Amino acid sequence: MDNQHRNEWYGPEATMFKKCDGYNLINYQCEGTGTCLDYSLFPGIDLIFMDFNCSDTFREPMVNRDILDIRHYRQGRVEFEFQNQKAFHMRENEFCINTLTNMPASYSFPLGKCSGVSFVIDRDSLDSATIQQLSLYGIDIKNLGRHLELDAHWYICKTPQNLLHIFDELYEAKGKESAAYFRIKILELLYHAQKLRSEDRYAAVYYSKEHIEIVKQARKLLIGELETKIPLESLIAGENISMVTFQAIFKQVYGDSPYAHLKKYKMNCAAVRLREGKESISEIAVSLGYSNASKFSKAFQDVFGVLPKDYRRQKQSI
Repeated sequence: MDNQHRNEWYGPEATMFKKCDGYNLINYQCEGTGTCLDYSLFPGIDLIFMDFNCSDTFREPMVNRDILDIRHYRQGRVEFEFQNQKAFHMRENEFCINTLTNMPASYSFPLGKCSGVSFVIDRDSLDSATIQQLSLYGIDIKNLGRHLELDAHWYICKTPQNLLHIFDELYEAKGKESAAYFRIKILELLYHAQKLRSEDRYAAVYYSKEHIEIVKQARKLLIGELETKIPLESLIAGENISMVTFQAIFKQVYGDSPYAHLKKYKMNCAAVRLREGKESISEIAVSLGYSNASKFSKAFQDVFGVLPKDYRRQKQSI
């Protein structure tokens, strides 16, 4: 893979390209880790597995090509920001098809972690043999998605049942199967993609970058003082945002209401400390703002399904 391919498809943050058995490995320069596994399936059609564990913002490369991008995320959330300072979020187990016309300016991962898969179809690079081969399965690759009005907006929906097993099998086969296997899966995926219905589309909800930043700063305050319960009103005091909008954006970005998100965050912190085994359950409870171990134990059980003492015992026996 040459430098032109790197800059065009992956952007300047992509720093290392390594040819592996059947795929190219791309690493990103970021505060954490970012990798892609790129399988070339047909001329003009690539399968890309994406795994990020970082909070960086990445610029989306702009290429002058007829691109169709089919994506699915199995973990985390992705924030897509556009040139007009608006953004929307794609969630776990959502499915989308997009063209270059509506490509965002940048993307990031509000929860820090994200993994997914993308089929990138460069219709300018398709050769006649590939077009003919796909047509044998009833796939009109040049007109794929036209009925979904992709030039006007993204097609986003809950992943249809007939596509769920395909994505599950793709994730399971990552790094194990050859490109030949993934060619079979893309044929199956494209066959079903032609049958998507416009009426199943979600209406993407966009919020201003200004309001999203207010929400992110509020979350930092929430998780920065775990021993103290902070009233939500104080988090947005003096800010140009209503409580209704604040709560709606918080749920879109992080998947839960502020206090539900904080509870899960606290319990995940507690789980780490329980595994380390250096503190008593009472000490952990107090440090996380619980007046007694009983209330903490109930909250932990709500999130993990077991009591803290049992969780510690299970982890220490491994």
